[in-house]
Amino acid sequence: MKFQSNIMLALLAVAPSAVSAAGKIQVEVRYSNEMVDVGNLELFAETWQKIYSTEGNGRSILSDTAYTTNASACGSWSSKGDREVRVKVNGQWGKIPDLGPNDSRDALVGTLSKVLDEVSKGTGYNVFSNCYGLSWQESVPIWPGPHACGGRNPTVRPECMCDIGTAQCEFHAWGHKVPSSIKANLYRDGALLADTLSIDFTANAVAKDEGCGMVGDIAKTLAAYIPGVGNLFVAGVELNCA
Repeated sequence: MKFQSNIMLALLAVAPSAVSAAGKIQVEVRYSNEMVDVGNLELFAETWQKIYSTEGNGRSILSDTAYTTNASACGSWSSKGDREVRVKVNGQWGKIPDLGPNDSRDALVGTLSKVLDEVSKGTGYNVFSNCYGLSWQESVPIWPGPHACGGRNPTVRPECMCDIGTAQCEFHAWGHKVPSSIKANLYRDGALLADTLSIDFTANAVAKDEGCGMVGDIAKTLAAYIPGVGNLFVAGVELNCA
């Protein structure tokens, strides 16, 4: 069953007793309850880094990119990836009175990235790829460098997570589940500003884990987080999930 959680963390950076000082900016983040398994997609690279590396990011961003990722605990050397993931990023920001030219963008990107990291952190799972010896007839190569599991001197674990105990895999990464949609907004004195950032994830398989159950813990983690210039932004994030 879907539900919505609203947790208000509007603790002023300079005056904790006055929760609604005029002019303070509140960052609100909402994310969906439906979690999408994106495999070993590099979340930081394909969200935060992508935004800042995109031409024209001083004003806005609009991108729609497809990736092939791995989500297997024992991915064969012959596999080209087992998950198709699409990431859509849509954001706009401008000059807000009393803020620097990029403060609203940085607040939106930084806060959304922190929430996304916290939501996905507890969903991590092992992904191994370029695995050999997956049948009794298949040989295992002599690795030219370090390898992740199985054989002699693996870097991650002594045995691979494959059906055959003698299998060996070269690479290891972390897979994650993320909300299907996450969005950050800015409010000033209760009024919604035009500045916003949203990221949508889709994949060829969707995990039905409930992401909203993590709202309370994430809100506590971000209670002291200040999204931008300390005397202009409210500490904490208004975090919602539905």
